[in-house]
Amino acid sequence: MSMVMSTIKINTEALEGELDRFLDIPANHSELIYQSEAYRNIRYPVVLTRLTGEEWLAEHKDLPGCKIHGSTPEEAMARLEEVKLSWIYAAMAEGRKIPKPSPGPQVVKMA
Repeated sequence: MSMVMSTIKINTEALEGELDRFLDIPANHSELIYQSEAYRNIRYPVVLTRLTGEEWLAEHKDLPGCKIHGSTPEEAMARLEEVKLSWIYAAMAEGRKIPKPSPGPQVVKMA
């Protein structure tokens, strides 16, 4: 059996220039980051759902599509915080209104 090895050399400077064409970074990017960071201390209720195996799904029902998984409930919730800020940033960039957190328990665990 023979193997053919190939090496690929990537010009990262050219690649970065090309990627910029595909990234839609708003002109007010810095302001949006600042505004979305203001939501870090706002607590949205979290729904934790155990998936198959040892995976957990954490999501904010108040922020449609704002969800992520982790290997423990704690990991999923920690990762959800960063996803929440990204969700809020994107919503602001698109001019959407940010929903207020719904009242009720902060964490709901589903088996």
